[in-house]
Order: sequence, then C-alpha cells, then structure tokens
Amino acid sequence: MNRVEPFTAEFPALPAGTIEIAGCSDVGLIRERNEDSFLFGNLATGETTRENDGGVMVVEAAPSLLVVADGVGGAVSGEVASDLATEVSFRHLRERLQSGALKGAVPIADSLKNAVIEANSAIHARSKSDPGHHGMGTTATIALVVQGMVYFAQVGDSRAYIIRSDNARQMTKDQSLVQRMVDAGKLTPEQAERSEHRNIILQALGPEEAIVPEFTRDRLQNGDIILLCSDGLSNQITAPQMVALAAANPDLEALCSSLIARAIETGAPDNVTVVVGRYTIPGLEEQAPAA
Repeated sequence: MNRVEPFTAEFPALPAGTIEIAGCSDVGLIRERNEDSFLFGNLATGETTRENDGGVMVVEAAPSLLVVADGVGGAVSGEVASDLATEVSFRHLRERLQSGALKGAVPIADSLKNAVIEANSAIHARSKSDPGHHGMGTTATIALVVQGMVYFAQVGDSRAYIIRSDNARQMTKDQSLVQRMVDAGKLTPEQAERSEHRNIILQALGPEEAIVPEFTRDRLQNGDIILLCSDGLSNQITAPQMVALAAANPDLEALCSSLIARAIETGAPDNVTVVVGRYTIPGLEEQAPAA
C-alpha cells in the first residue's frame, strides 16, 4: 500500500515543478441543469478558469489550486453553493499566499482548512440571508499544489485521485452512508458501488455552521496526474479505466473530454465534472514517471 504523507512532518525543499491543468463539466443525460462547478488557477497571478473550453493553463513554479464542487442534488440552488465554494476557497488561499502563509507543512495545512471553513460559512450565511437559497449545499474537493507537494481537502463525496504510472490511487474517502457501512464491515466495496444508497452523503458545505473536512497530502513525482471529479464521473468509471484513458490521451483537454464521454456512454444520470493536472519537474520531462 502506498503511504500517504502525514500533515505534521516537514520535508526538504523539493524542485519547483510545472503543472498543466484542464477541466470540463457536462449536465449529463438526466438532470435538467448543471449544479456542478469547477475552478483551477494560479494563486500567484490570480488567473482562473471556471468554464468549459477554457484551454490548458500552465503554472510554472507557483502555487496552484484545483477545485470540484457538486451542488447537493435536490437541494435549493445547488449551483449557487458550488460556485461559492470554488470562488471563496480560491480567494482565501490567494490571500494566504500574498501574506506569506503558504510556507511549511503546518501553515499550508491550516490555510487549506481555513479556506474550507470560510467557504462553508459563506454558503451558510447566504442560505440564511436569502430565503430563495435556503438549505443549499455542495460537496467540495480541493487540491492545492505548492512546493512540490499536493494537499487535498474534502467535504462530501467528490473525489481526488493521483494517476501515477499504471495506477490511479484514490486520495479521498467519501463522506457517505455506504462508505460508513464499508468501514463498519456491513458492505463490501463492490456492494457499495452497486448500492441504491451510494449518493447519500453525510456532510456538505452550507447546511450546517460547523463542518469536519478530511485532509491528506502526497509528494508529487514527475508525470503525476491529479484528477478531481464529481460522483457523476466516479460512479460511472473505474480507476483502471481512468488510467487507460490518461495513457491514451496525453492532451489534457482530450483527456477531460474522453472521461466525460465515457460517463455519458454508461448513462450519466448525474452531472459530470472533472479537472486534471499533470505535474512535471524541470529536466525530467522526458523521463518516465516513477512507479
């Protein structure tokens, strides 16, 4: 089993790498509107992309952010909540970078935690102040790339993976009813994938004043692909299929399109959103990624 780096440890300075990022979202085949949102951007310059056909962003030796948020199905104004989640988290982390806080594992982890908490507070306050948005909520999965590391934060069941060589490692654990049953030994992972209750989440940004995000991180290696997605993708496609599509589509926009196309082919009952980022280290671009 691959070991996930703890948040408390400090590491020597790592080579400053380059990350190329692309993203795409689709309403799917059943839903009337798209309640998903995504964002990726350069925290140093403030440049962001939040719309389809935004092209590939290249961030060289600077902190970057990738976010996928899935407005809670059935809740009022899910699309407003998911959009707020992406906007507030990016703004908070950019402010933290400008204040010099994104240096060292503990300050970075604290900044990420506070970004999620601030996003929750903003959504909750909007919900309380505007009756038209009462009860809105969203999942959020965030990847912060800084100093050769990637830090993940999650609320809900949108997922993050790292595709490295021929393996797609899930970096997040769903905050869902079926995942809790798997943890308790009442369901196998295979049964959970087929369960009619798999879309029931235990936590979201917005409905409550307090949240408990999940965090993890990992050292990035040359050629790693960070993949964030809503459950509209992860419910329709397996990790090995992600690996195969990544190998077949070196162009990141084509990879996003192929992933969504695969979800559509399998029925896509939900909105489908994906953001991918490929990390390279100067001088190692032509070498194969480490296994």
